[in-house]
Parts: sequence; C-alpha cells; structure tokens
Amino acid sequence: MDSKLHFKFSKFGPFVFQTKIDKENIKNILQLCKKENNANHKLAGHLKDQYDIDKNKYFEYIKQMVLIYIEQAEKWYDKPICNGIEIVGAWVNFMKAGDFNPPHVHTNCDLSSVLFLEIPNGLIKERKEYTGKHYGPGSIEFIYGEDRDLNNTSMNHHPEVGDFFIFPAKVRHCVSPFKSKGIRISLAANFKLIN
Repeated sequence: MDSKLHFKFSKFGPFVFQTKIDKENIKNILQLCKKENNANHKLAGHLKDQYDIDKNKYFEYIKQMVLIYIEQAEKWYDKPICNGIEIVGAWVNFMKAGDFNPPHVHTNCDLSSVLFLEIPNGLIKERKEYTGKHYGPGSIEFIYGEDRDLNNTSMNHHPEVGDFFIFPAKVRHCVSPFKSKGIRISLAANFKLIN
C-alpha cells in the first residue's frame, strides 16, 4: 500500500450533538419534573408517566447548550441555519421496567432534545449481562438512512445521568425497554428555528 495515500471523511447526514449537563443543573431541572399535566395523549411513548413541564423554565437551564448546537450545526452544514430559536414544548418521562419508546420522529418542530436525569442502579448490571445482538436494555438509538445499502444506519448510546442530545426532529429515534427495578427519568424538548 502506498504510504503517501491521503484520504478524508465527508460530513454527511444529520448532525446529532451530545454533551453533558452538570450535577448542579441536573438537581435544579429535576425540580421541574412534577407528575402533573399528563402528556400521554400526544406522545409516542409506551409508558404511563409522561408529563408536560414548564418549557420556559427548562429552556433557561439548557439555552447555552442549544446555542452551541446551532453554532456547531452551522459548521457541520457549512451554512447558517437560523437567526434564533424558540422552545415549543418540554415533557418528562418516568420510565419503569417494560416501558419503551418505539421508533418515532417529532412533528411541528425543527430540533428535538433529550436529557437523562436519573438511571436505575440495576440497569448498568443488566446491560453487562445482556447477550443479544441489539444495543441492549435502556439504550437510545438514532436511526437514519436505513433504506440505503452500504450505510451506517444507526447510532446508539447507553445513557448516563447528565447525557444531553440535540438532533433534527425528523431523525427517527427509540428507547429500548429494560427489566431493572427503579425509574429512569428523561426530559425531552422540541424547538423551532427562527429565520
């Protein structure tokens, strides 16, 4: 093989951004997560406990991360993508054993996010003991371009407390069920780009 061979990878596909929210903000955000204003009627989740939260208060905690997403997305796509952003909804999911989110997209928005606030202690052990071919218990999976050959069609992640993702709202995603006792708390939000 020619040792002078040079190559590069092209940026291609949707921009999925991952970062970490610090423990102090996690503690404050958890205070917004009340079991009021049931949101099951409008969400895809196969779980009982999904509730709307105060979107504007939540946005105060994550606004900096969302603005960083915009900045990095403009580099990724090599063009401006908006003049501003507004939050249009936010809700909390309290997932228990057997609950899951089937593959879905978010509508009436441009971007979506998910923040993991609490993870059951037994889930780490459950993942280590998992022997199947799928990504395993409690994983989040982002899916894109699955109708194309020679394409990496998904990326997955085993969430930890503080993990925060922002992604285009039309990127399909899902969350696998788990068997461990305890509650996994995640908070999702949708945003519109202002042009």
